[in-house]
Amino acid sequence: MRYKICLYMHRKGFSLIELVVVITVLGVIMAGTAAYISRSVGAYSDTVRRQDLAAIGRASAERLTRELRVALPNSIRVSNNCLEFLPIQSGSAYLTLPVDVASSNFTAAAFNLPAVAGSRYVVVYPYTTANLYTTSSPSPMAALNTVSGSPTATVTLSAAHRFSDESPQKRFFIVGSPISFCVSGTQLNRYSGYGLNNIQSAPPASGNVLLAENIQLIDNGNLVTPFTYTPGTLKRNAIITLDLRFMQDNEWIRLTHEVQIRNVM
Repeated sequence: MRYKICLYMHRKGFSLIELVVVITVLGVIMAGTAAYISRSVGAYSDTVRRQDLAAIGRASAERLTRELRVALPNSIRVSNNCLEFLPIQSGSAYLTLPVDVASSNFTAAAFNLPAVAGSRYVVVYPYTTANLYTTSSPSPMAALNTVSGSPTATVTLSAAHRFSDESPQKRFFIVGSPISFCVSGTQLNRYSGYGLNNIQSAPPASGNVLLAENIQLIDNGNLVTPFTYTPGTLKRNAIITLDLRFMQDNEWIRLTHEVQIRNVM
């Protein structure tokens, strides 16, 4: 008689306690890894946001500075978070000028006049902002019609005009239509093509182009003045102070910059 002997081996598995311990350890590791990744992603997002705000601030300040460098002396007007000025396009020295009697033209040394669309004006000796944003006669400003001739140019005005004063250096400027930069709400806008206004429109009714967003006009409960104008004196140039503060998702930057306006008239 043959006997078949079967050997049964007892296989040892995991106990419930061991399984719970393993799951707990893995959970702790995964939680730590998730927190590390979350903090890394958050730090990266914060860095990108700060860089974006800084880039917006630098671009806005550069745009303002570049345009203000050609501002006509004493044409700066600041009101209701709006900055307005007249941009210089060209200039020369005059040979004759209607000061005592109104005339529709005068002679000057030949000069180049860039081809720019829009109205143009002749300005002589703008030593004050008064009567600078009007072409009424007499005043330092008259509407330009044409310029022709060389080496002596004939400057033809749109109407007979008498200028208020002569320039000590016999200098005159050709300027374009006024330009304004205004902070409205949280936006910085550039305005152009709205024409002359003897009383500053702040902001103008039309011609706006968005330059930047997320600007703050309140800091710790205090009102922020984005544009400050300090008139020039005999010892120094005029100064425009830009104070722009940008905020996004509780991240904010402050950009302060000064622009000099030369007093050469």
